[in-house]
Amino acid sequence: MNKKTILFTILAVFTSALLVIIDIPETKASQPKEVYRVYLDGQSLGLVESKDELENYIDQEQTEIKEKYHVDKVYIPNELDIVKEITFDEETVSNEKIYNRIQNQSPFTIQGYKIFIQGVEEQNENGEIEKEPDQVLYVLDENVFLDSVYKTARTFIDEKELEAYENDTQKPIVDTGKIIENVYIQNEQMITKEKIPVDEKIYTSEDELSKYLLFGTTEEQEKYTVQEGDTIEEISFANKISPEEFLIANPSFTSANDLLFPGEVVNLGILQPQLNIVEETHVVERQTIGYNTVYEDDPNQYSGQEQVKQEGQEGIQLVTQKIKIVNGEKTNVVTIETKEEKPSVDRIIVRGTKQRNVGGGIDDGVEVPVEIGTWVWPTISPYQITSPFSYRWGKLHEAVDISGCGYGSPIKAANNGIIVYSGYNGTNGNFIYIKHSNGQYTEYAHMATRYKKAGDIVYAGDVIGTMGQTGYAFGTHLHFGLWWGHPHRSSSTPVNPLSHY
Repeated sequence: MNKKTILFTILAVFTSALLVIIDIPETKASQPKEVYRVYLDGQSLGLVESKDELENYIDQEQTEIKEKYHVDKVYIPNELDIVKEITFDEETVSNEKIYNRIQNQSPFTIQGYKIFIQGVEEQNENGEIEKEPDQVLYVLDENVFLDSVYKTARTFIDEKELEAYENDTQKPIVDTGKIIENVYIQNEQMITKEKIPVDEKIYTSEDELSKYLLFGTTEEQEKYTVQEGDTIEEISFANKISPEEFLIANPSFTSANDLLFPGEVVNLGILQPQLNIVEETHVVERQTIGYNTVYEDDPNQYSGQEQVKQEGQEGIQLVTQKIKIVNGEKTNVVTIETKEEKPSVDRIIVRGTKQRNVGGGIDDGVEVPVEIGTWVWPTISPYQITSPFSYRWGKLHEAVDISGCGYGSPIKAANNGIIVYSGYNGTNGNFIYIKHSNGQYTEYAHMATRYKKAGDIVYAGDVIGTMGQTGYAFGTHLHFGLWWGHPHRSSSTPVNPLSHY
């Protein structure tokens, strides 16, 4: 073999070896694929092949939720995010595994409405501004909320009057009457359509939500079995509710004078309204003019000795007032005009003013040097009792609130006595306590001004100050209280002041 032949042979072998080295079988590289990563509260639960398939799987599995709320579709939790991404080799997991991981950690959702109710700012008993807590409610249908609000309003406002106001069919006032000028909810509200977690309280009926808006709970109300001789007022007071609250909790009754039958079972729900339903009215009505009691002093007779020289007679006047009512309670009365139609006739009493020590140092060592006389009303006419002596929302209102007399109008001592306190605090504003010789005290609070100081002797009808709105007060009014014993002490007992009139 010659050199040329050998060279070609070597080259051929080398080339063959080179081809063997180069011709390595090609390994197939991983192909990129589109998947969806599932995050719950920012933590990955894994990859799924299809977002739609996962959502459909959840919807199909949640038949119990659909039956409970009568809905057609169940959605993923609000905390769940499904994000598209590209992967080369990470394995996906089944929809079932992801579903099981979700349902053990976060609630599924259904379509509904979120109701945000803002709390109202109010002054507390210390004179500080406090804000009621905000609330969030959930409903499937926004009409459930709207209808329940309307039903709540009808609880506090006469249904026919409210309907006439809404339809603009109120009859004009010719002689006397009432016109509703405005009805509104004091709380701001916001309604948004959202996916609602099924572990939240979701209201599905108007009746259930109305009950919550009135009583602050949907729990069963306390019951009472009527006994022989019971009246609505007696049952109400004994169970710390007002007659108005009793009628709301028992809509089959229409008046506090309705008869009860032994064995009858009634509800004792305490109102805790979650909304402030405000009614502003214009009222024209005839009111009696209380007669004034005029005294002719006789220094030769002892205090407490009285003789009626002339009987008094009530008059009649036509009164126009603006009245603001919140959840059925009058919070402000402003008298616009009065027209006297029949004058009142003064009652004239000759009374003794000669002082003597009659004791009366019952609980604070202060002796009352004047005996009790005739009780007189502490304000001028016209007036309205805006809040009676009764329980309201579980708390006893230990006085009567008198309004409509006007800011700065005179406040009179209700009977003979001695001033044992004249001062100011955040709750009562300007206030006066008068001690009377029978062991009772009268309380006068929220006054604009005080004309008397502690130690002053006063007689029934003496002007002791003026009507105001100081302290914890909504609108100009007099808080008029009557007590056995010094007011607001643990050993004392409040009494309805109207028991003397």
